[in-house]
Amino acid sequence: MLDFPDALDEMPVVEWTSAITTRRSVRTYNERPVDPRTLAVLRGFCNALPGRSVARVVVLDQAPADLFTGLIVGSYGRVVGAPSALVVIGRPEERTVQESMGYLGEAAVLQATAMSLGTCWVAGSFDRAVAASLTVLADDERIFAVSPLGYPHDRARPGERLVKAMVRAKHRRPATEIAPGFDAERWPAWAAEGVRLARIAPSAVNRQPWRFDLEDGAITVSVVQRGLEGSVSRLLDVGIAMLHFEVGARLMGAMGIWQSLEAPRVARYHPVPR
Repeated sequence: MLDFPDALDEMPVVEWTSAITTRRSVRTYNERPVDPRTLAVLRGFCNALPGRSVARVVVLDQAPADLFTGLIVGSYGRVVGAPSALVVIGRPEERTVQESMGYLGEAAVLQATAMSLGTCWVAGSFDRAVAASLTVLADDERIFAVSPLGYPHDRARPGERLVKAMVRAKHRRPATEIAPGFDAERWPAWAAEGVRLARIAPSAVNRQPWRFDLEDGAITVSVVQRGLEGSVSRLLDVGIAMLHFEVGARLMGAMGIWQSLEAPRVARYHPVPR
């Protein structure tokens, strides 16, 4: 059992809680450039994220239109009008690379959301060659995902609405399905709030492949075979949910540490006495 290498020491829990509850995936943008000062602040945030030996996030000031490709057929689901982007990079040989990328990538997404920018996790429908040409990669690094950055258009395109309907983007599994035995009255407040926020974490085709178990005063998160397999790792989805859970736990005053576990369990969150 090892310490999770990318855990954040500090996070703006109030701002990120608001970002979690209000954020939506945006694929249609109004093409207005993001203020350079805003991008500089976001870049500073990403550069300060921990765990760069496993995963990291890069801010692209300019994102060419051909970075994003169609999701299903033709232009359905394609990101349009985004002036900038995030790039999520990892080292495939590292054991925790997928969950680390989800955790750190979602930290950048929530920070961008708190700065009034639209975002959307894109792990399958982007051009990796174009993304690689816009970043500097070490020999053992690979780009796994991107997110557009910009200001949402007033109205989503029909294709974007179709994609959301197909994956039922607003549907979330009940808390008792992702956390067996969940009881808001009996569970510690920090664990209950963590599950509530993890429940609304984004995932590929909304499959929500995570499970939270309350065990001996700690929460264990596991990856489960739920929903479509696709080309996106379930562990990346779990990493996103881990960050959401931690935001909820910290909001209720439970500072803690993540410890990595062996599959199918992913990590355990231990509250640290204050």
